[in-house]
Amino acid sequence: MKKRAWLIYDVLGAERNKNYIQMHIDEGKKMQIAFQFLYAEKMGMVFQNGESQVVYDGKIIEKPDFAICRTIQPRLSFLMEEAGIRVWNPAIVSAYANDKAKTCAFYAKQGIPTVTTTAYSNGWFREHLHTLEEGCVIKAVAGHGGSQVFRYQKGNEAEILQGIGNAEVIVQPYIKGKNQDLRVYVIGKEIIGAVLRTAQSGFKSNFSLGGKVAWYQLQPLEKALVEKIISYFPFGYVGIDFIIDENGACILNEIEDVVGARMLYQVADINVLQRYFSFILEQEMGV
Repeated sequence: MKKRAWLIYDVLGAERNKNYIQMHIDEGKKMQIAFQFLYAEKMGMVFQNGESQVVYDGKIIEKPDFAICRTIQPRLSFLMEEAGIRVWNPAIVSAYANDKAKTCAFYAKQGIPTVTTTAYSNGWFREHLHTLEEGCVIKAVAGHGGSQVFRYQKGNEAEILQGIGNAEVIVQPYIKGKNQDLRVYVIGKEIIGAVLRTAQSGFKSNFSLGGKVAWYQLQPLEKALVEKIISYFPFGYVGIDFIIDENGACILNEIEDVVGARMLYQVADINVLQRYFSFILEQEMGV
């Protein structure tokens, strides 16, 4: 039976990902999924007398069988779930994965190796940045793609404050190593691949910032660590990022909710969307 689904992006994200949006639509057709593309900015919810409706561009629209939310808006995912719409990733995943402080706090409590993390309010941080230890790494809690990550040195305060803006922040020690990190791609409870990223310059290894990528075969202990991380949340499709320390050990860094697949496509012949949609359809059937 054909399924109706929403594919949701914000305006800027949609402009950057036109090809990936079309890939969703084309792959969906092959699998009997009819995607309706929606802009997050035009969506609204009405809750009244035990009923809920979705408003799009000022008009009530029919709810789908499920939605794939490709914008970093945990509140929108939560409201859709409250309206009875199944969302991928689920709202709880979006809430934790898009807040680096929440991610580190939760997993540190579970005994997962994490980078020592201090969370600060924006106000305190702006006033006391100059007191932090030189060389520490500063991140906006909801930053994405490495764009709001800085290494503090005396004299670059203005650059950091401008880049962080009004965001809440976390501060972490700089982890010595080879300026490498590891992204593990996960669908549901299944590891579908891992990519090692190496910074070409500086300390940030993000592919979008010019990092070099290579396929990586997880070792048994690394695989067990990933499986433990996966066990706590109902993931749909996420990327789990680790920093590689100077001893070659994996330390959990963050989890990407709106994760792309460009790196994986560079190093492996894996149809990520086909596997993701198959997983979603299995969940729809209660498998």
